Amino acid sequence: MPMIVWSNQFSVGVQEVDKQHQVLVGILNRLGTALNGQVSGVDNRQVIDELVQYTVYHFGTEERLMREISYAGIVRHVHEHQAFVKQVSQMVTQLDHGQGPSLVELLLFLRDWLVSHILHSDRDMGDALNLAGIR
Repeated sequence: MPMIVWSNQFSVGVQEVDKQHQVLVGILNRLGTALNGQVSGVDNRQVIDELVQYTVYHFGTEERLMREISYAGIVRHVHEHQAFVKQVSQMVTQLDHGQGPSLVELLLFLRDWLVSHILHSDRDMGDALNLAGIR
């Protein structure tokens, strides 16, 4: 079973952002499927790296769009992005050294953070982008 089943509840109303969120959900689900033993031969570390790299790319898209409309919540939103990247980097480093979270704990953190961020911060951002005519 996927970690996150994409539905319209996750849509922020901005096509570019929604498509990128779907890619993030897909990568996260691929990692979850591998960890649940439903697929073999998957390099979990490689999938984690792909997820982190795509997340940074995605954050860049959101931050560009927020700058385009002079979004009032940009400072808080960017801070959330930076804190997430820092925390995940620390968790992955600890994991690489056999310390800190397990892969499952990392996966659950990633899932929970992504869902919360989309449903709250990104939805607010999406509303502002929609008001500015960006769909």
